[in-house]
Amino acid sequence: MRSLFAATILAVNVGSLSTPAIANTLNELPVSDPSSKLNIIAAQPKAILQNSGSNQFARRSLNLAKQIPSDAIGFLILDIDRSSWQVLGSSSVSPVLALDKLLSFITLSSGFSITKDVQPWLGNELAISLWGNGGDSELSFVALAPIVDGQKFELFLQKLKKLNLPKPTEIQYQNVKILEWQFEEEKFGDRKPVLSQGLNSRKSLLSHLQDKASDLQNADLQNANLQNANLKNKDLKNKDLKNKDLKNKNEYPPNPRDNEPIIPGFFDFRLQRLAIAQLPSGVAVIATDRQAIQKMVDLSAVNSEQTLPSLAENQLFLRSLNHPLWDRSLLAGYGDFKGLGQIAEILAADLPETSEIPGLSRSEYLQGLQYTLGQYSSFDLFTWFDPKGVRSQSNSYFAEVRPPVPKDNGTSDRLLSYLPSNIYGAITSRNFSRQWQWFVEESKKQPSYRILVDGLRTLSSSIADPNLDLDIEKDIIALMDGEYAVTIFPSDRSPFKEFGSDIAAGMLIRTSKPDAVNKTLGKVTKYFNNFLVPKNIAQVKKRQIGTTLLTSLEFPDDREVGKTQSAFAYGWRDPQTLILTIGYQTVADFIPTPKPALADSEMFRDAIADMPKPNFGYFYLNANAIAKQIALFSIAYFSELEAPPNPESPQSETSSPDQSTKKVLPELLQKTIDRLGGAVFVYSETSDRFQADFFLGLNP
Repeated sequence: MRSLFAATILAVNVGSLSTPAIANTLNELPVSDPSSKLNIIAAQPKAILQNSGSNQFARRSLNLAKQIPSDAIGFLILDIDRSSWQVLGSSSVSPVLALDKLLSFITLSSGFSITKDVQPWLGNELAISLWGNGGDSELSFVALAPIVDGQKFELFLQKLKKLNLPKPTEIQYQNVKILEWQFEEEKFGDRKPVLSQGLNSRKSLLSHLQDKASDLQNADLQNANLQNANLKNKDLKNKDLKNKDLKNKNEYPPNPRDNEPIIPGFFDFRLQRLAIAQLPSGVAVIATDRQAIQKMVDLSAVNSEQTLPSLAENQLFLRSLNHPLWDRSLLAGYGDFKGLGQIAEILAADLPETSEIPGLSRSEYLQGLQYTLGQYSSFDLFTWFDPKGVRSQSNSYFAEVRPPVPKDNGTSDRLLSYLPSNIYGAITSRNFSRQWQWFVEESKKQPSYRILVDGLRTLSSSIADPNLDLDIEKDIIALMDGEYAVTIFPSDRSPFKEFGSDIAAGMLIRTSKPDAVNKTLGKVTKYFNNFLVPKNIAQVKKRQIGTTLLTSLEFPDDREVGKTQSAFAYGWRDPQTLILTIGYQTVADFIPTPKPALADSEMFRDAIADMPKPNFGYFYLNANAIAKQIALFSIAYFSELEAPPNPESPQSETSSPDQSTKKVLPELLQKTIDRLGGAVFVYSETSDRFQADFFLGLNP
């Protein structure tokens, strides 16, 4: 069973690398009709595109895949045709312009512009790929795109030669000119460790691009030092010899990038070399080493004695390419799990041989890695726009197609009608008891899961009170065999209102064992009455909201003698639905049935409209409300830093703390936030894949 534990961690569906770790099945799980799955790999034509979209993105992707080795670890392609982005309803959207702004931000004033120097010769797609070259630490990273104007591409190369970079080496390989820049001194001959330990004496490409601006600053500082030399000499007369030597050197101020501290245990991904060429196919390629380009040239060699296979012939890649969503996508990708395993094994070199934290030793990590790699073959990613917003889907394919399992005939999504429509976020799923048992069983094969399983058990034993006979697994988790929902929402009854916050939290749990749950609740209530109340730490009170009776744990309110404030409350919404909230007053947001409920919210319905069913539940976020709260908090925080409150100007007695400090968002920022709708992550499974879907609503 898939749990939505991972939902709070995964922010985007490119979590293909992490979702497989929670993607093993239990026989009780529901699956979609097996007839809906893609054909088995062996039954697919070799390179026939089954779906031809209006923009032929899949066919254009195939042309670039022919330049990539068959054993590539990953392949990601972006449609940069401006007409493809007009679906957003804005003619000003340009992915190339966005990349140009990003480069300008990273490299400061490097004198290089994508829009001026690259776009004139660039085709309609841009791809990146990663593959291994043999050895333990050698990987090649390449970026490639079709050339539409050869002359302008040559002008681009001439511009590169004039940048503040080391002089490139020009190499001819099978009549293909390759330019290569060396940015960092090699310490081990001609070896090219792309994943290597940090050597702080070397300079990266980013350093070279930024040095132009840094040198100007250094020159100004040097002039200032020269002008004040006499004063410094007088001040240093009584200093020790070391300080005198430093005074007489009168050097440039050191560049902080040249003295970065060594951080052991992490890999250095800085660019050491850069090579660029035009392939015989008319494709421009930029790579981390010339050997990668030479391999790509060999792929296109007509008279080669041994024709090398390309990614376009890889059946796993073709399965993804033939997916109907590839042609709809603006961003599409493919990855090989065995290739990712190579990277993961390299990273494992820095893990400790033993670890006090379960599952984090090197041997346990490698054991779990091999188990996961044995379960999956490849994954893909699709991202596209529709009239409602942006959607993304990631599929992790099982190594073997699994037999269909019985459908779950239990009720689902009932609790969506019990939640208020105005929420910040919610996680809904079902049968936490079965999900936990899946984690327990998987932890025996996948040691990394022991962090969760052993962690809970250790925590349970460490906080156990001999006066509270409570077993978390038996008395709580085992009883959660129905739907459950956790939500955070704004409320006028929030217990944090006095601090200027409207945040409230609650949980709904459906169970088939209400008597056993009452027994557990009785233990908790008895403990409160016997050990907290006599010490005047807290009080247990009975409250009522509508027809619902509640047990409320309350603490003295310092603002008023004899008054208490509810910290936690629980009660039965109906005979099988338990409700728990922070503060008993917020139960009124659930009772009676909220109108409108979350299930009736247009924002929520748009978010889940095209999501697969059955699924493992929803991780829903009100992106609009969350963005607004973050913006307001940021403005208030930075305003306070700039202008601290004046203690001589007390706020009005008739105004609340939040009223006196209320901030208004700038108009442009408010308009941007108003475009955001709801966001949702959904996980599901069929007999051939584990699937993750994402949606973010965008208003016109």
